[in-house]
Amino acid sequence: MLGKSSVFMMVLLVVAASVIGTNGVYKYVEGQGSSTPPQQPAQKATYVTGTVNRVINYASSDGKACIAVLQLPSNQPNNLKLTPGELIALLAPNESFCNLFGQSKIGKTQVLVFIAQQITASSLPRAIQADPIMMWKNYDMYRITRVDL
Repeated sequence: MLGKSSVFMMVLLVVAASVIGTNGVYKYVEGQGSSTPPQQPAQKATYVTGTVNRVINYASSDGKACIAVLQLPSNQPNNLKLTPGELIALLAPNESFCNLFGQSKIGKTQVLVFIAQQITASSLPRAIQADPIMMWKNYDMYRITRVDL
């Protein structure tokens, strides 16, 4: 017969194997050869180039923000599925992006790459929504997350 220590060791091995086994269960997906955990879907962002035509600055309790009106190049297609040369509005959620857009407009340099996500007017900060002029309202609106000049 087995001794008490042998039974204890077998129970310990079974418990350890079940803990290790349940740790890897979530990793298996039927039909995949990989045992990596499922990844979160990435936020859809768009990489585009363009030239700044206008920068409208806003200051509010939400913080400083601006809207830059940017013209897409007329000689190359873009991945926004917009016609080349079209104007779009870009919401820059912080002062540093606004400064970059302002400098780009003054220096007449092209924004080499920007990463943006399309948004609706209802997702804009309150100070921007309350703007009575809303010069940007006729353009497709995008929120900037990265700018390269």
